[in-house]
Amino acid sequence: MRLPLPAPRAQGPADSGPSPAFLAGGGEAGALMRAHDWSTSSLGDPSAWPQSLRSVVGLLLGSKFPMFVAWGEELGFLYNDAYAEILGAKHPRALGARFHDIWAEIWPDISPLIDAAMAGEATYRQDLPLLMNRKGFDEQTWFTFSYSPVRDEGGRVAGMFCAVAETTARVQMERKQAFLVRLGDSLRGLEGPHVLPTKAAELLGAELGADRAGYGIVDASGEAVSVERDWTGGDVPSLAGEARLLDAFGPAVIAELRAGRALVVEDCQTDPRTADPAYLPTWRGIETRALVVAPLVPFGRLAAILYVHSRHPRRWTGAEVELVEEAAGRTWDAVQRAWAQAELRESEGRLQLALDASGMVGLYDWLVPEDRLFADARFARLFGVEPERAAAGAPLADFTRVIHPEDGPRVEAAMNRTVATGEPYEAEYRLIQADGEVRWVAARGRCLYGPDGAPIRFSGTVVDITKRKQAEERQALLSREVDHRAKNALSVVQAALRLTRAPDLPAYIREIEGRVAALARAQTLLAEEHWAGADLLTLVRGELDGFLGRDDGRSQVTVEGPTVALPAGAAQPFAMAIHELATNAVKYGALSTPAGRVAVTWRVEGSPPGRLRLCWAEAGGPPVERPPERRGFGTRVLDGTVRAQLGGTLSLGWEPSGLVCEVDVPLKPGPAPDDHWNEGGGG
Repeated sequence: MRLPLPAPRAQGPADSGPSPAFLAGGGEAGALMRAHDWSTSSLGDPSAWPQSLRSVVGLLLGSKFPMFVAWGEELGFLYNDAYAEILGAKHPRALGARFHDIWAEIWPDISPLIDAAMAGEATYRQDLPLLMNRKGFDEQTWFTFSYSPVRDEGGRVAGMFCAVAETTARVQMERKQAFLVRLGDSLRGLEGPHVLPTKAAELLGAELGADRAGYGIVDASGEAVSVERDWTGGDVPSLAGEARLLDAFGPAVIAELRAGRALVVEDCQTDPRTADPAYLPTWRGIETRALVVAPLVPFGRLAAILYVHSRHPRRWTGAEVELVEEAAGRTWDAVQRAWAQAELRESEGRLQLALDASGMVGLYDWLVPEDRLFADARFARLFGVEPERAAAGAPLADFTRVIHPEDGPRVEAAMNRTVATGEPYEAEYRLIQADGEVRWVAARGRCLYGPDGAPIRFSGTVVDITKRKQAEERQALLSREVDHRAKNALSVVQAALRLTRAPDLPAYIREIEGRVAALARAQTLLAEEHWAGADLLTLVRGELDGFLGRDDGRSQVTVEGPTVALPAGAAQPFAMAIHELATNAVKYGALSTPAGRVAVTWRVEGSPPGRLRLCWAEAGGPPVERPPERRGFGTRVLDGTVRAQLGGTLSLGWEPSGLVCEVDVPLKPGPAPDDHWNEGGGG
């Protein structure tokens, strides 16, 4: 943002002559100070400022970090270009003004800290929440800053200095992620077509301090939206059980939603999309003045909306809108499943009644005394019996011979129990077809008895449930795979958190973020390839992207090797290994100097799938006099990933020209082994 310079003005007695040297430079803030009429400020003419104030002003004008100084009894305010971004619309009138007048809205929050600083005590706050008005409206912000006392030449505290960083974006992101995790945990295990969507709406509405939230379902014609249940904070009525024509909300609103864009309205009575007299009664009827609506538009059709309402005008932040959109995306699949499961249960009930009445699918009738089983054609084909024989009646054994040997005893026991006790017969079991195919069936039946209590006939139905069982097996396999990968990734992250060393918190955060980012990049690459594997060249380039090309057209890193498809289980360990080599090179090796170079080459040897031999060779960096005296975390990661996870070998050569690392691993297919590397690094 360019800071506006004031219009030229005639200089008065107070500013005649050249500006003091300490005001030189400083960008646009420095220019404003040199042109300012200081006769209206409690600070007075800069030429008369004490040396201590001059030194602080010179410091902040030369810094790119947001800083300000408040000086004198009225705490006259001076700041640099970076801090002007924080002031927003308060700039440039804040220059030379009283601190209290500039930040009157947050004065109750910061005045105790100011008093402490003026009393000689430095103060520090991290992520302090402040409700500020710097753009014409109130907004929730967070800041990390330190107030430091500044003493004049006589040793008296005459002012205070502040270095500040706005952390609003980070705090909002952390809060959003925490809410989404809480949302997922709260919805896990919930069932029912009403319970899950209502709970999701409740959590979202409460998080945003809204008055109402819920799902609206758009009918198949796309003409009306209905609400089955929603959540309210108690001040507005529920919309549950109501249906409205979409036209009642106005064409501009519906156009936004059908286009898949979130609808954000700060005041229905002033927003041109909602304030039309023809449509304003709709909003008044549901007591809504502000809203955020996230549309769900699968396959190009508006199918549902997730809405958040406020009964008062409200300025929605970008973070709040993003939260509604992301919550809608994350909960939609779960809500759809809940609705689909409820519909499926109802459909299955109706279907079962129809099957029992129609005799169209898998009917059988076993005459127990005669041991003759009569069945329809579909039942006969499932059990490997000619339909004609089944229609005429065949021994029960002719049908049971195709039951899977592992299931046969259980099925026989269930049938005998029904014959002996009269309880309903239910069993799910496998049938081995003539071509070797295995099919699952669900059998139901009842036994009828004569006046003497002897069993007469055993009748029921059989339904082919093969597809359902296959889906359950796929889901179970996927769940196990996801659980396995999640545990592996978490174990690596836990080890990184436990073992990473750094001189300070920012450095520690950078180290952790780099290692977790390497895992995430490999995870994304695997997901893009549907977990079939990862291309080695793409993976290596992803980790070394920042060094493959420079502004002068040259590259510090060269990458060369044949096309290699890494197995899925090897992608993340390889990503971690390359990341650690690159990190070490940036800190201590070839990539720590402009003249340094790294060559990454590989080849595949042996019969398929073969072994991958990769070489990382550094040159041109700081001379290597001897190997390091102790193994760092990066070395332990390399050792653990290559040896323990990939079953390979690792060689580290500390040549005078730089590190040479040789990796030899088998390209064996299959899932990743369990992670075993720990503080010992597997070595």
